[in-house]
Amino acid sequence: MAVNSVANVPQLLYANGQSPKIVAGSKDGVFVDFFGLYCKSSKRVRRRIGYAAANRRSLINNKWNAINAALDLERVATNASQQSSDIVPKVADLDDIISERGACGVGFIANLDNKASHGIVKDALVALGCMEHRGGCGADNDSGDGSGVMTSIPWDLVNDWAEKEGIAVFDKLHTGVGMIFLPKDCNQMNEAKKVISNIFNNEGLEVLGWRPVPVDSSVVGYNAKETMPNIQQVFVRIVKEENVDDIERELYICRKLIERAVNSEIWGNELYFCSLSNQTIVYKGMLRSEVLGRFYYDLQSELYTSPFAIYHRRFSTNTSPRWPLAQPMRFLGHNGEINTIQGNLNWMQSREASMKSTVWRDRENEIRPFGNPKASDSANLDSAAELLIRSGRAPEEALMILVPEAYQNHPTLTIKYPEVLDFYNYYKGQMEAWDGPALLLFSDGKTIGACLDRNGLRPARYWRTKDNVVYVASEVGVLPMDESKVTMKGRLGPGMMISVDLSSGQVFENTEVKKRVALSNPYGEWVKENLRSLKPVNFLSTTVMDSEIILRRQQ
Repeated sequence: MAVNSVANVPQLLYANGQSPKIVAGSKDGVFVDFFGLYCKSSKRVRRRIGYAAANRRSLINNKWNAINAALDLERVATNASQQSSDIVPKVADLDDIISERGACGVGFIANLDNKASHGIVKDALVALGCMEHRGGCGADNDSGDGSGVMTSIPWDLVNDWAEKEGIAVFDKLHTGVGMIFLPKDCNQMNEAKKVISNIFNNEGLEVLGWRPVPVDSSVVGYNAKETMPNIQQVFVRIVKEENVDDIERELYICRKLIERAVNSEIWGNELYFCSLSNQTIVYKGMLRSEVLGRFYYDLQSELYTSPFAIYHRRFSTNTSPRWPLAQPMRFLGHNGEINTIQGNLNWMQSREASMKSTVWRDRENEIRPFGNPKASDSANLDSAAELLIRSGRAPEEALMILVPEAYQNHPTLTIKYPEVLDFYNYYKGQMEAWDGPALLLFSDGKTIGACLDRNGLRPARYWRTKDNVVYVASEVGVLPMDESKVTMKGRLGPGMMISVDLSSGQVFENTEVKKRVALSNPYGEWVKENLRSLKPVNFLSTTVMDSEIILRRQQ
């Protein structure tokens, strides 16, 4: 039997072009990355949990009584660990996890010439409207489970606002834009803005202005309006970095520091960053898909242009929807669920203390922890992808690590693409597969793509037209299309991926994507250098401990 040596295991996070360095989280806290899980209680708020769902949950609870005993490790870990923060890590609990899953409708549109237009945004909203049947609606028959779009930052729109406010035109390279859900209470909102501004200033970033995002609250359902946040954008100038990746990393650190700072505030769980980036922005909410464009006036403006758009309609399963749980997340739009989430979260926490990378410049403690059992499976997968990407990985590489295909004994890979097998073998001892069913759309603003997990149980169609536009959607027919203009079309099978390089206009289908990633480093050599064999030994023929004690120690 062969395993990766603990002492010499190649490490997960590294800067492009450098030898790998370990990067992992910490023991200093419950992940506050997705802390905006606020849902104001009200006697009139109804939960959409039916008889079948409630009974299924009851069965699951009964079935996992043994594992609940194993989770006593939480007390051991809490008592034994010396914490460097007031935030205490907790073992991922199954009850928390199963309450946040869903099945949704997703898609993206991308212009291969990288030409920004309002037409892309309009088409995304039309396609999103056609996904209404894939989403859920509240008991008031008006509050959606969630919908949203991710695009590039509409600089013409925000510069038009800045000019009217007497603010200088934004420097696109050095400006970050945050889309933020703030507390409903005005005093608490001002407190939150003060904390945000102070941390930006402490990090050497200049706050250029705050913009209340214009919305039409009349289209919001009753239940959604009860918890509707104040929605504002913040503009910050990053002067000490020149490289886009370094700028994005600095914004990521700032967001993490802000999340930590507000964690102890009474209004802390009402603050949530939909996005904070130099490249992308996310408009989303607890809305039906057909009203998203009416809710956000920005999306109606001809000044809102983008070369791409990811759209998402959420169907929330066994949970009361919340504004922050709408998608897209900061990197991903996810249709499906992650059925291995408990193990994924616990493994992420277990390696936090050992993970380091030169790109973080000894600031790893400030970006920990990396998972939150109270968040949705989609949010946690998004956070894991964000960590890998901000640590220097390409989005395609991050998704191949997190959601690998079924590569063992794969005849095509074995014969034609052994380097892809080397890649997967290199990482199999370092990252556990986040297994779906899952269709994932992703973008960092420079690349956009989609992948299907190895189960392949979520539909994904793609097509390309003569006018150099690529479409991916959960189903065909989301947009009127002249079939004579279609030059390429297909579907994603289990474990397959499609990727678009927005800067070069190239489309890479599954095999090309995997080859490019696998050939970026000598993974085969690294596997040979770091793989160690364990010699067989004489194990006990029978157990000598009580089964519950064994289970607890194994967990």
